[in-house]
Amino acid sequence: MTSRSIHVLPAATGDTDYASEGGWALTIEGMESGADDAALHFPTQEAAIAAGWMRAREDGVPLCIHGRDGLVRERKIYCRDSRSNIRLGH
Repeated sequence: MTSRSIHVLPAATGDTDYASEGGWALTIEGMESGADDAALHFPTQEAAIAAGWMRAREDGVPLCIHGRDGLVRERKIYCRDSRSNIRLGH
């Protein structure tokens, strides 16, 4: 089974519409088809993080947030708390 993760990255330099405006891309790594999903583009890093975090929670996969330099600066992992269904007390 392929490990999946979602990445927030600076828009690719080849994508002049978004890169020249300082845009951000959201990509999904490790899809069953073997190829990455087409990148979704956002005008700000905050918008890309919000969309990425929502998708990561839905899919139960990590979200990796990259800085302008391309290096991962933060990794978020959503874990469901199985204890939330446990009734405490008598």
